[in-house]
Amino acid sequence: MKIWKRLIASAAAAIMVTVILSVLPMAERHKLASEGAVAVFRAVPVKRLSNENLVDSIIGQQLKLPIRKAEWKQGVLSLDLAIDTRPDRIDIWMSDLERLLDLSFLQTVNVNRLLVRFVAYPAVPGPYKLQAAVDVRRTDSWLSKELAAVDGARPDEDSQWRQKLRMTFVSEMGSSQ
Repeated sequence: MKIWKRLIASAAAAIMVTVILSVLPMAERHKLASEGAVAVFRAVPVKRLSNENLVDSIIGQQLKLPIRKAEWKQGVLSLDLAIDTRPDRIDIWMSDLERLLDLSFLQTVNVNRLLVRFVAYPAVPGPYKLQAAVDVRRTDSWLSKELAAVDGARPDEDSQWRQKLRMTFVSEMGSSQ
């Protein structure tokens, strides 16, 4: 009789282990499905900008304006952002500029200067028209205190912001402000 009790206990233990092992994968799938999409690649914070991670770093900022050109050379990050010519869109310019400043001077340690050109590209192939340019340097004292305020800045109306950003607007006549 002792052998039958041991045999039944062993069989019951084996059945329990089998059931548990078969339920675990389903529970894991259910957990992953409830969490939403699973990332294939893990985002890694960028500390040093380089030619190898330039595109990924800029795309990761999720800019609203299309990027026409990006260049990284000896501590200087240069970008051309395509814009439409409506003046009421400067809020989008400043939002993207704030994200680029954050990438350049808070997320990374090796960007010393950020040059951004806001360029209007024609609908048909032809020459582009430079609308504005920005030159910000890591050594600018205002960066540490006022970086978050760039998003709401109006350098088209505020000369102090134009000076801080070293922002130049190009008028239709070809002169700059």
